[in-house]
Amino acid sequence: MWPASLIPRFAADRSGAPAVEFALIAPLLLALVVFAADIAHIAFQRSDMTGAIRSGTQYFMAGGTHPERARVIVEEAWGTRPEEARVLVERICECAEVVASCNLLCPDQSVPVAYATITIEAPMAGLFMSHYSSVTDKVRVR
Repeated sequence: MWPASLIPRFAADRSGAPAVEFALIAPLLLALVVFAADIAHIAFQRSDMTGAIRSGTQYFMAGGTHPERARVIVEEAWGTRPEEARVLVERICECAEVVASCNLLCPDQSVPVAYATITIEAPMAGLFMSHYSSVTDKVRVR
């Protein structure tokens, strides 16, 4: 707590030193607040983007099979989607971690493992800063 005598002394001080100090520090404090708000805004956009990609992943985990439907789900779940954003959903198959055809058996006669990959690319823009971000999620569907 401040001593009760400090406030009247501060109010009675007419030298102007506190006003000068405040004038020197206020722009720096304002710049820090704006910078922090800008970073928070970009972080919120990124969080919204990762939440949207998880919605598409959940669609495949629940048994969905249509890449176009997953793309629509991601776009609908993404509340802060910029116009320049790209959502790519593709199905890939692998044999021993090597990309292979989904319609043919692997060289060892096993069925290829199928994955759905969802990739989002978008610019994240704040008031003073911007950042291009890309997020990819991969889920096994077979």
